[in-house]
Parts: sequence; C-alpha cells; structure tokens
Amino acid sequence: MSSSTSSSDSATPSRDARRWRRFAWTFALALAVLLAGLTGGLVLLDPYDTGRFTLLSARGVAEGPPWQVNASRARDQRFDSVVVGNSRMQMLEPERLDRLTGRRFVNLSVLRSGPLEEQPVFETFLRHHRAPRAAVIGVDELWCRPQQKRGSQFPYWLYSASNQEYLHGLVRYQAVEQMMRRLSALYGGAEMARPDGYWDYTTVYLGKTGAQAKQDAMKSSASRPVDTDNPDRVFPAMTILGDMLAALPASTQTVLAWPPTHINFQPQPHSLAEAVLNQCKAQIRDIASRHPNVTFLDWGGDRPVNRDPANFHDEIHFRKNLAGQFADAIGAVLAAKLTR
Repeated sequence: MSSSTSSSDSATPSRDARRWRRFAWTFALALAVLLAGLTGGLVLLDPYDTGRFTLLSARGVAEGPPWQVNASRARDQRFDSVVVGNSRMQMLEPERLDRLTGRRFVNLSVLRSGPLEEQPVFETFLRHHRAPRAAVIGVDELWCRPQQKRGSQFPYWLYSASNQEYLHGLVRYQAVEQMMRRLSALYGGAEMARPDGYWDYTTVYLGKTGAQAKQDAMKSSASRPVDTDNPDRVFPAMTILGDMLAALPASTQTVLAWPPTHINFQPQPHSLAEAVLNQCKAQIRDIASRHPNVTFLDWGGDRPVNRDPANFHDEIHFRKNLAGQFADAIGAVLAAKLTR
C-alpha cells in the first residue's frame, strides 16, 4: 500500500511537468506564428506607403504628422521638385512655386527637425527621383550649431536606404496603428493626407495659449541675443549640406533658402553671436558657390518685413502673407535660372 501510494505521487509531478512543457511550447509557437503573421502583414500592407515589398497598388496614406506621411510623398512621381526643411519651411506652398517655375513641387518639411533629419528625407526623395528639376533646402540657425544630435521622435529607420533597418524598425505598435489608419483612408473613407505636403498651420498658432503674449513681445524692443553656444565657430552640418548637394545631378536648380525671422530673434549688431552667425552664413555661401546651379537666398537679417510683428506667429514662424513673399523670391531665383 505504501509503495503504490509513493509511485502514484511521483508520477503526478512528472505528468504536470510534461503538460506545462507542452503548454509552453504551444504558447511560444502560437506567439511566433502571430508575430510572423503580424510582421508579414505590416510588410505587405506597407503602413507608410514606402513602396517596399507591398502588395497594395493603391497609393497614399491617412492624414498625419509630416514625419509619418513624407515617406509616401517622397516617392510620388507626380512631383519633380522638392522643398525640405523644418517647420519654418512648412508654410511654403507648392502650388505657388509650381505657378512661378513650371515645376511640380512637394513639400517634405518635418516639424522639429534639423540637418540630421532633413538629410534622410531628402535622400529618400532622390532615390525615387534621380534627376529632380529643382530643390529648395531650408537652412537656418540649426545648421550653425557646434554639434548635431539626433532627435528622439524622428523615425530614421523609415527613411533608411537599408531594407534590413527598415524591417527592424517596422515591427512596432505604432506601425500597426498606422496600418489601420491607412486601410481606413484607402477603403473606409477616412481623410487622406494632402499629396503635396502643404500645411497652413495658421489656425494652430492662433489657437495656442500665449499667442497674444508672443505678439506683444515682438512689439517691444526686447534685447537681442549677444552670446553664442558656438564660440569655437565649428559647423559640422556644413558636411551634411555638402553631401546633400553632391547627391544632386548638375542639372538640378537649387536654392539654399534662409527663412525670415523676427528682428528680436536675430543677434545684436557687432556682438559675438552676430559674428558667429555671419561666419556660418559665409560657409553656406561658399558651399553654394562651388555648384553652378546653387543659389544661397538669405531672407534673415534686418529687413522691413522682419520688423513687422504682423508677419509672424512667433519670432521664428512667419505667417502666410510673408510665406507668399518668401516663396515668390525663391520662385524668382528658379525662374531666372530657367531663362539662362
């Protein structure tokens, strides 16, 4: 009796262990199949419309932030020319540039971006447009920093030329959400993103808390910057700019466009800050001079439009009326190049 009971008790843990092992293997296999299916679905349904590996012939994505939508816009063959930059360039209207130049522009500006983000977006456009007719590259104080650091939110993997890096970055919950939004936009009637990338953010700025305070501050004679974070006058982003221009064919007409900023944002005359900024601009101008079809257009500095607060939402973001004037100046440069 004692021997039988002992044998039965020892067999029970053994059977339980086998059951748990089978459950663990089954769960792991199911999880692997689910993950493989999810990954395959993401790859084939192409949430960001990159054109890699997809089975979908439909084009376009749902409305969303520029970093998310521009991977689709960058490969759109309806466009032969491009604008890249940060939020300061976002207000340049492609249709206005089209009328002025006879090109077809797409605006691939990305909010809160700098040279390290704008370069991969630009390169993505070039992978799909080997010989663009025109390019407008926004340059500003961010290009004059002593160090360039990657942003924490920008999806570098989405614009990578490496399929391996792209696939590694694609497997994430945000991509699943984007896949559902894209399917909803393509087949469910949700709003599609504007193909040419134009975004008039006037209503966003006017609705911000403190908008009036910023207007009042620009109306005052506030002290202008005198110090700099770059006393050694090193500009590593100039290498990035040189690489971007080197990637363009000689036939591409290019404008390096320095956008307008309110006078209160600009350095005090004869200060160290002004000297550093002028040296940075001199380097941009020198890089442009090495390419026959590249022009540096500087709309910074002390000019009447930069002293009028009515032209700005804040010290660095200009309103639609000034955006139109800036676009006209860019268009005039490109149109003049056409007639040479």
